Amino acid sequence: MALVALAILVATVHNGGDRIAVAAGQPLVDPNSPRPKIPRRPITVMILMDEFPVDALLDKSGQIDRVRYPNFASLAATGTWFRNASTVYDSTTKAIPEVLDGKFPRRGGDATFRSHPRSVYDLFGQRGYRIVRNEEATSICPPRYCRGARPRRPAILPQLARGRRERLERFIGSIAPGKPGFYFKHVLLPHAPYLFLPSGRQTRPSFKDPVPGMNSPRGFGDRFLTDHNQQRLLLQIGFMDRELGKLFTRMRRNGTFDTSLIALTADHGMAFEVGVKDRRTATRSNVDEIAPVPMFIKAPGQRRGRTDRSYMRTIDLVPTMADVLNFKLPYRAGGRSAFSRAVKRRRFVRMIKRDFSGTITVSARTMESRRRALVRRKLALFGSGDFSTLYTGIGPNRQLIGRRAADLRPAGQGRVRASIVGADLIRAQTPRQFLLPSQVAGPVRGGARGARRDVAVAVNGRIEAVGRTFYLRGSKQESFAVMVPEIAIRPGPNSVEVFEVPKGGTSLRLIGRS
Repeated sequence: MALVALAILVATVHNGGDRIAVAAGQPLVDPNSPRPKIPRRPITVMILMDEFPVDALLDKSGQIDRVRYPNFASLAATGTWFRNASTVYDSTTKAIPEVLDGKFPRRGGDATFRSHPRSVYDLFGQRGYRIVRNEEATSICPPRYCRGARPRRPAILPQLARGRRERLERFIGSIAPGKPGFYFKHVLLPHAPYLFLPSGRQTRPSFKDPVPGMNSPRGFGDRFLTDHNQQRLLLQIGFMDRELGKLFTRMRRNGTFDTSLIALTADHGMAFEVGVKDRRTATRSNVDEIAPVPMFIKAPGQRRGRTDRSYMRTIDLVPTMADVLNFKLPYRAGGRSAFSRAVKRRRFVRMIKRDFSGTITVSARTMESRRRALVRRKLALFGSGDFSTLYTGIGPNRQLIGRRAADLRPAGQGRVRASIVGADLIRAQTPRQFLLPSQVAGPVRGGARGARRDVAVAVNGRIEAVGRTFYLRGSKQESFAVMVPEIAIRPGPNSVEVFEVPKGGTSLRLIGRS
């Protein structure tokens, strides 16, 4: 490998792990502790997340928000963060294989070892590594390294419907000292369905949304619903941060963290445009949300964080890993090491169109300007730092948040009634209960056809969220959905009330309760 590249990568890590183990955003290894001996074949952990717009992590300084996402921040404080990294394709079943083999996706073929015969698995398998992998949407590891490898990829929808947390935590639990291992995990997070919370709890027992279709093209035309779904994504990123902390804690405790290579990225981002039919297909208007992805590499022995601004692409990840480890890549790849002259000179982001009819190319200057604007808007809506500001920036009548419902003037009775899906889960909470129904949502009935209304939701008498009712495309059903802070739902009995807020925002009309 380029010795210069390794020298640049190696530095100081901090003691971060999970939310409890370390000061937020600090290195995961003490920089002043004795230097470890780096094995010739270091343990390597590669995690590929899904549908992760990296700018969701940023605070107003353009850095990773170390209060809200402390484990991502600690990884950046320990390893190298490639802040301008981007994907080259927008669909999982082609974007993941191109990460694993470092080659541009092509029309045809499938996400299996038959279409991708040489990949990262050869880089490690040929060197006698033990391969531990969990592919949730592909089957790239060939039978020569992965006994029982199937020639067909797994179906994605069943993987999304159940077991995402359990599969990730089993993978984390498999990382152990001893024989050199290559550990690969594709995790369908923070990908929808959005149900996980930063505390590790989840909002409902099923993957199904309380209003079916609310995060589908049927709801893409509604501004408030779009903001609500983006809010849920940010909460699920908080859950992914928590799981990352579990990974770091395990590796630090079993002595593998300091001497291992750890690489994290994602297949592509996610757009939150309003009035579109598709939020995953890259276009010139949304490429600033779809292309940028998280990209972190912690080299063996690295203990000090570094930000690299080169325009690295996901197909460059495996060549970069080979470079850092001083391993020769045993096949020809389309990607290049992030430390190569070719990547350092790159001044553009380029994505292949979904139908392979051409490319979308954006200059570095334009991309950076558009991304800054996205971050400004995100911060205006969802704040930064403590998660409390995530709940106070969207919806009408925000001045009501924090007030006692009893202190506001009651409006006259009406015919409108709201039902709360899963109300029975809210009424009685135990301290260790796995489910925490902080998404309050359901149908609204009795209103005039096509009518919309402002709503406020009070938990135990205090208004915790405001919103606006919506209709899914093609439906006559009026519905509502808001998120309330986890801390608002206390152990024991809870009461939740849904109010209509008449024009003026100075009175409340009760339309539903748990």
